[in-house]
Amino acid sequence: MSHFYLPGNWSENPIIAPIELRHHLRVRRVRVNQEFQVFNGHGKIAQAQIIQEPTDKQTLLSLSHIQDDTSLESPYPIVLLQGLAANEKMDWMIEKAVELGVHHIVPLQMDRSIVRLDDKKAEKKLAHWQQIVISSCEQCGRSVLPRIEAAQSLHQYLQNISALDDQLALYLSPTADLKLVSVLKRAPGQNLMFMVGPEGGFSPEENLAIAAKGFTGVNLGKRVLRTETAGIVAMSAVHSVWGQF
Repeated sequence: MSHFYLPGNWSENPIIAPIELRHHLRVRRVRVNQEFQVFNGHGKIAQAQIIQEPTDKQTLLSLSHIQDDTSLESPYPIVLLQGLAANEKMDWMIEKAVELGVHHIVPLQMDRSIVRLDDKKAEKKLAHWQQIVISSCEQCGRSVLPRIEAAQSLHQYLQNISALDDQLALYLSPTADLKLVSVLKRAPGQNLMFMVGPEGGFSPEENLAIAAKGFTGVNLGKRVLRTETAGIVAMSAVHSVWGQF
């Protein structure tokens, strides 16, 4: 069954479909009285139907079987701290991270990031990334929208984060001595955050700052992976070791 994003608390019924949903319904050729599923991004789903012939300005929906459903959410929240990468790479990584159950994504401007965003560009990028998050949730069936932040500098992020005592904080480095899988096996099923460098990796200064903040360096084997690949491989390894796969 088709799965579409319908924001709001759904206190009114019937409800007027927003422009974005109207467009999706038209493209997918959803007809009057044909059932489809909607989700509000906060764990609530419902069965929906178009209850009158749509017009250019309005599509009226009837909702039924409204319920909470977070069954596709990971029992261990995963925060991905991703070094800012080139446009298509960043888009692909966000899409796949959502499919793999990421809870929170923080794009980080690093010394070797190819892309540089000022405040205005960062705001536009955030809106673009949020649409990717929504589309990916619609595709994979999730009912909770992962949180994604505007890009910020690594220095700013490290200054603002609090103690890491209640979570496993890792950064991916091909030169680290510890293997990711061995670390995961010793500390199963807890809150996890891991940091991935940009195309050129972490600078020496960044490596020191990240480690000083309490992150543990881990490797993914002898092969050097691309920035958009490394985080996805790491998340897959987490699910494999901790039992989601």
